[in-house]
Amino acid sequence: MSRRLLIAMIMASSIIVALVIASSFLQPNHQTIYALVSVLFLLYLALYVFGGLAKLIVFFIYGVLIAIVLALIPERFSLVVIFIGSLIFVSNPLAEFETYLANTLSDAEIEPFRLKMIGKYETFYQYRREMKDHYHLPQTRKLYTKAWYHRARTLTVLVLFGIDIFILLFVANDIAYFQVVSLSNILGIYFLTIVFIMMILLQKKGFTTMMRAVRLSVFIPIIYIIALIDDVDPMIKGLFMALVGVFGLSVAIVEYVKYFSRVSYSAYTYYDSDRQEIVYANALFESLVYNEQTTEIGHYGIEVPLETFQSHFDEILVYANFHKFIITAYTHNKKYTYVFAEFIKGQEKRMEKFKIFLEGLFKTHVGLREYNDSSRKFYETRFFHNPEYIVARALNLAHLLNELEIRGEVIISVVLYFKTMVDLQNYQKKYTSRRLEELDQEGVYTIQTNLKCRNLDYLIETSVRDILLESMRNNGTFVRIMLYY
Repeated sequence: MSRRLLIAMIMASSIIVALVIASSFLQPNHQTIYALVSVLFLLYLALYVFGGLAKLIVFFIYGVLIAIVLALIPERFSLVVIFIGSLIFVSNPLAEFETYLANTLSDAEIEPFRLKMIGKYETFYQYRREMKDHYHLPQTRKLYTKAWYHRARTLTVLVLFGIDIFILLFVANDIAYFQVVSLSNILGIYFLTIVFIMMILLQKKGFTTMMRAVRLSVFIPIIYIIALIDDVDPMIKGLFMALVGVFGLSVAIVEYVKYFSRVSYSAYTYYDSDRQEIVYANALFESLVYNEQTTEIGHYGIEVPLETFQSHFDEILVYANFHKFIITAYTHNKKYTYVFAEFIKGQEKRMEKFKIFLEGLFKTHVGLREYNDSSRKFYETRFFHNPEYIVARALNLAHLLNELEIRGEVIISVVLYFKTMVDLQNYQKKYTSRRLEELDQEGVYTIQTNLKCRNLDYLIETSVRDILLESMRNNGTFVRIMLYY
């Protein structure tokens, strides 16, 4: 994957440098053509990075064939060719050839490339991605439970893709024919970009998110249309353009604020009998438990009823989302509610400011204990390896399968490790398990136990508790649990 990105970056840099150099020697009309070809090659490089080599080859074939036909036929037939070319891209008649290439080429050349956030907030952005996915879960669920919705979403994506290709071919052909970039071409490029963003948002998030992009995108075309009107006083025209611009900016600010208010929290809920408290551990944080960035932990104690705390919980999540820290759990005993939050190193002042925020929110004193958790053991010992947490996770996954209308047998998959082969073999006398030698370390033997079970809460809970009990008897250590169907 890194090799693919490196190749694309080198080629993109070469194209841009060549474009700058060529602009000093070519005539203006030739500069336009050269720039057009360069941009098209940059688009193909982007396709190579994000779509892979197989898709690049197939789409390059389509592009070359359409370009040759457009160059040979009279201009009056170009619109027909562009329309047919758009249908070719959408229908993908070389799909079998693309599949053959995908099976022939290495995985590194065909697997989708995903941008990865880096920097000190890397963990937080990974968590935010998990939270946004959970926020959009109702729409994702429809893909599995409502056939009409799946068909409508797929068809709309294909239509948007076809429109995008049509605009791209039309604008490219227009620039190549007239050898100049007009205002209408710029507007076409704008619509091309917006439709592409709409297609991506629809495919990944759904119709609601796509329509937010549509709302934000309409103001520039409106300003453009007002600017083209000739029989209106310039002062009035300027006033209307300014009003539309201010209104569009206001909508953008509102959407920016709303972005941080779209929060969610998926809780593993259970009763901790040792501490005599109800626990609401953050399921969305689980994959990040052992990250190396959120090493500072704030433990906040609030004397407030659980119902009162939960009525303000969304405000707390919005605050945390805006200030880039993570609420990992909250608990409640008969008197106090406790909030656990993880911060990156350097956010110590934010830890104190969050305490002040909670005091203002609940109008009461808030206690704060601070922990440094560089070894990443706090969450593991307090929540992650608690048997009740593990059972709650299994039931949570089972309920998710129920929501997706998957109610048959499930496979409970538990990964454990043992420090001696004797303990492992004793455990395997009751539960046949598969060795995971790739996860073994010195003095540690890792196994995976898969157990079929009907998707009923009490059967799943009983099975999980039995596995954990047998593991404990043989000095095993829990690693993770998953449910499959």
